Amino acid sequence: MSRNNMSTRPGFGSDSSSEITRESKVSIVIPVYNVEQYVGECLESVRQQTYENVEIIVVEDCSTDDSLKALEPHLADERVRLVRHEQNGGLSAARNTGIEAASGDFIVFVDSDDVVDHRLVECCVSEASKSGAEIVLYGFVPFQDGEDVSLLRNDASSTNMPVVIEGVEYFRYHHFAWLKFIRLDLLDNDRMRFPVGQYYEDWPFHWQAGFQAQTIVLLPENLYFYRQRGDSITGSGGKKLFHIFSSQRLVADVEKQSSSSNSVKRVLAKKIYSGIWFVLTNIDDSLLPEAIARAKEHLRLMNRERKFSTPGFKVRVLVLAMHLPATGSKIVIRMIRKVLPMLSKHRRAIRRN
Repeated sequence: MSRNNMSTRPGFGSDSSSEITRESKVSIVIPVYNVEQYVGECLESVRQQTYENVEIIVVEDCSTDDSLKALEPHLADERVRLVRHEQNGGLSAARNTGIEAASGDFIVFVDSDDVVDHRLVECCVSEASKSGAEIVLYGFVPFQDGEDVSLLRNDASSTNMPVVIEGVEYFRYHHFAWLKFIRLDLLDNDRMRFPVGQYYEDWPFHWQAGFQAQTIVLLPENLYFYRQRGDSITGSGGKKLFHIFSSQRLVADVEKQSSSSNSVKRVLAKKIYSGIWFVLTNIDDSLLPEAIARAKEHLRLMNRERKFSTPGFKVRVLVLAMHLPATGSKIVIRMIRKVLPMLSKHRRAIRRN
């Protein structure tokens, strides 16, 4: 990827734009696992798309609840195709199955507990047909479980122009797979798959896509509604947080295979430090000793990548604490964890005043 900055359209494009029409077929991949409460609302929003030439690929990943029963009424829609795994493979495996089953010109991923704007596909196809973009990005609105999504919708079109994302800006953007509308032929190689068995699986996919795509455009509209659930990976303090480290190492492998600029390398370095901060300040206290050991090993393994950025003061303190003797390290990091809520409360009070 040779982009260096951001620019507004019109006036850009690629040879591929002539191959894209407003009649292009779009594959919508929806992995399903234990979402009986949410999958109906998700499928309803997908089926209500104003753009009709879609195939909706539902990958059922051996749910242990009534997800299959909840989605069955939607199978009457001939655009909905059910693919069932013989054994549970996880989110990455389900998405990969969807990629293999897709027959469209474009593909978009939707998580089965989320909701999409009814204009999502139409807006993305329209932009891709104008610009020849291989990836179209868009914004999202988070909402709490139980909140009425209809109150968050905005049917008015944005007056802002789409923006070409160039160079390092893409790698600073949200990594979520469900924020990407992708030309399917971009996924024609094995590198463009999600790592099976890996949480935070979107990260290496995001970086690989950024290095492969030539034209990426950001739509200035929020077209996706992301449900925030209390049982999410990032909302828990369990061992799944350790996958932040392994996922970052997969990203580093992707970056090594590409001739990236120092600006891109700095983005990765900053993410390494922010990942360590997040894990050590959010992991369950009983797992803190293991987390410290894993973080130290992660710093060692990512020594080349992290040299491109200097961490901020709070992360430097945390890293110094990690290298104290084991007992002292735990004491200092527990003090940092204890102080953080008080500092946050103090900052909120200052803002109110």
